Amino acid sequence: MKTKLLPVVGFLVSSMFVNSLQAQEYQPIPLSGFNADVIANGVGTSATSTNNDVDGVSYNFISRDFQLTATSTPLTYGLPTNGIITTAAASTAGLQYQLAPYSSNNSLRLETAGSTGTLTLSTPTAALGLYMLATGGSGACTVDVTVNFSDTTTQTFTGLSISDWYGGSNYAIQGIGRINRTNDNLESGNGTNPRLYQIPLAISAANQSKLIQSIMVTKTGTGGIPNIFAFSADLYTSCPAPTNFTSTTTMNGASINWTAPSTAPSAGYQYYLTTSSTAPTATTTPTGSVAAGTTSLTLPGLQTGQTYNLWVRSNCGTLQGFWKMTSFTTGQISVTYTAGDINTEYNSTGLDTTSTTSCPGTMSITIPAGYKINSTSVSYNMSTAGNGWMSEQKSILVCSTNGNTESAISSGSGSNTGTFSYNRTGLALANDLTGTVNFDLRTWRTYGGSGCSPDYNKVDNNTWKVTVTLAALPQLATAETQNKTKEISAYPNPFQNVLNIKNHENIRKITITDFSGIAVKSIDKPSSSIQLSDLKAGVYILTSIMNDGSVKSMKIIKK
Repeated sequence: MKTKLLPVVGFLVSSMFVNSLQAQEYQPIPLSGFNADVIANGVGTSATSTNNDVDGVSYNFISRDFQLTATSTPLTYGLPTNGIITTAAASTAGLQYQLAPYSSNNSLRLETAGSTGTLTLSTPTAALGLYMLATGGSGACTVDVTVNFSDTTTQTFTGLSISDWYGGSNYAIQGIGRINRTNDNLESGNGTNPRLYQIPLAISAANQSKLIQSIMVTKTGTGGIPNIFAFSADLYTSCPAPTNFTSTTTMNGASINWTAPSTAPSAGYQYYLTTSSTAPTATTTPTGSVAAGTTSLTLPGLQTGQTYNLWVRSNCGTLQGFWKMTSFTTGQISVTYTAGDINTEYNSTGLDTTSTTSCPGTMSITIPAGYKINSTSVSYNMSTAGNGWMSEQKSILVCSTNGNTESAISSGSGSNTGTFSYNRTGLALANDLTGTVNFDLRTWRTYGGSGCSPDYNKVDNNTWKVTVTLAALPQLATAETQNKTKEISAYPNPFQNVLNIKNHENIRKITITDFSGIAVKSIDKPSSSIQLSDLKAGVYILTSIMNDGSVKSMKIIKK
């Protein structure tokens, strides 16, 4: 007997993104000087897209777009494909890091004691503080960091501790998985490992107005291998940025709103819209501008199902502020389960993607006409109850409309009570479906009682959310569509008493004449079937005057 720890439906055709930056001006810092590519990406073996490992024993990070072959199942974990990491550290909400491209060196890797590397800023920048994104491969490690200013002065931070990439605290991101570059074995990390950590460096008041030119990092002592991936800064500016971005999307457009800084910019705002993850610089030409006093922007004519990055900065006349980014995806529909907690079913005999449960959660999404599903995302929280553990949670999303499931069962982690959050994106299980599409969330527990029950583990009410990203169905060309809409035909032909008219709603008047040219019948706004039993057997001309004024004629035969 195992010993256990004591327990301590809406519908939207929109997407929302909120970013509260408060008084800070957090910005990723573009850098050069990385010496190792340790992130596997794209299609092919991990060794072909990396040149070194993270930990000295052949393990690498992976990007979500990594596939061993073009037909491999897409990953549900990994580093973001666009390289943008929004920190999980609550103390710096809104802070983001931009990783170097996965196709080139993306880590400052310092394997031996005393080894040093220098990262040079693309644009020298003044900062109130720096934040280093780093991890230790094969153990915790320490580094010294020297910040070099443009006036040749420096500020040094000694003995900075970097946790091992498994299990440390103060992480910026977790649950990103890894791969063995010698055999391409993948490890998901069970949603919590490996991790990248955030290490703050406070710039002294005397140095805050100075431009930072480069950052030198030195490994001190023994321990694991430091891998430095990025720096972000809390920048100073006299032209503060807007905050609190929200995005509401439609099928092919978006409306963006934000909050003005305490000192509103005199010349309004400039914005830069892109599908690229590359951040604009101070010299980037803006896509457009917004007048002073306006804190919203409407963007029509966008591509359905496309993710966009919108960068906005204050325009103070002779000085522009720092770019701030919000992301949104057009053509998304979300539905949230609101019918109560979802029970788990006891099963300790083994589960796979074909396993069923007597108590799934069920939801439906109706796809608007003219669109199909292009990808699916799911999120939910599972909480323990009684004497349950988070590691005993098992779950999978199923599209019951076509019977497709996710590629693997998802599991919680931790031999303790608590709430575990699940979030998976880019799922293909409902792709190309239209109309009403049904989803099941199948959930189990591997300990506690029997049958379906919320007493050990459950899905929390109002947390199960399915979001589908749509794509437009192929459309007929406008001219072709109009021609088909206006096409008129009569059947059966020959007919006996009743003649059926196709697309009758486009006809203003019908006239039937005999072959001598005498009109024998006239009908205004005909229905789909007209009664012609009073006509003699013979050949007639049916003339249709269309709603748009055009005239169409055809020969009909009465038997």
